[in-house]
Amino acid sequence: MIEFNGLQHYQPHENGAHVALGFFDGVHLGHRAVIGGCADNSGNLPCVVLTFHESPAKSLGKNTPAMLSDNRRKAELMAKIGADEVIFADFAQIKDESPQEFVQGVLRDKLNAKKVYCGFNYRFGKNGRGDTETLRTLCGDLGIEVEVVEPVSVGGEQVSSSVIREFISGGKIERANEMLGYRFAVGGDIGTGNHFGTAMGFPTVNIPLTDGITAPRFGVYASIITVDGTAYRGATNIGVHPTVGANEKPLCETFLLDFPGGDLYGKRAVCELAAFIREEKRFGSAEELTEQVKKDCDTILSMSF
Repeated sequence: MIEFNGLQHYQPHENGAHVALGFFDGVHLGHRAVIGGCADNSGNLPCVVLTFHESPAKSLGKNTPAMLSDNRRKAELMAKIGADEVIFADFAQIKDESPQEFVQGVLRDKLNAKKVYCGFNYRFGKNGRGDTETLRTLCGDLGIEVEVVEPVSVGGEQVSSSVIREFISGGKIERANEMLGYRFAVGGDIGTGNHFGTAMGFPTVNIPLTDGITAPRFGVYASIITVDGTAYRGATNIGVHPTVGANEKPLCETFLLDFPGGDLYGKRAVCELAAFIREEKRFGSAEELTEQVKKDCDTILSMSF
């Protein structure tokens, strides 16, 4: 998949493209229905995703909730769905365009869109004046087809980024994963820790939590961590390690349960959270913590995920 940093760097395809519209924070099941529909029905034309490099709410000076994914993760997830190209546009550059200007100047002239896909609650144009009916009308006048994807529900509850954030911060990671359609992950470069895990006989991988990304409830999780294309089972602690000297910033520390050994420092890792095991707590001693960690690891080794 090809990524473009801004509309100014994009050259339209001569025969046109199918375009998926939205911010797509987290690329959850609702978003996947939009992007997947675009990819599955584009035929010989490319599937192009038009999104933004930061939340439109931030550009408008509004309170912005923590995100479910950074742009690197978003692009990876979109590629797996079948997107051929993704454009991370600057919302500030188009936020004052009228709905007509957006459809004519961006969708027709810049992207050469033959068909566009969006969610049922899609808004566009200055002050969000355009809705899905506006899009149908304006695109129809230009011969551009429009497909509006209806909401997706899981377990009788409508999938949304806000609900998923609540599940993640509340420790209901399995419910969050059901709505995401994949396991929520913490990713980043592996750093050094306090070497407590090594002293216990378990090698650990430490990943700082990214500012601006939804932080999971502090506690221990069953996890899958992937480094250099190889996945390992893990026991992951999200938190500040209150027993062995609290960290200033929360950390994702994973005890690798089936790692053959080797140096991982500086490599990129993706830690997928599969199930919440217990909340983080302060123990009376390092020995008590060690015993509990061993129990956590035994519990996770007995699980299927």
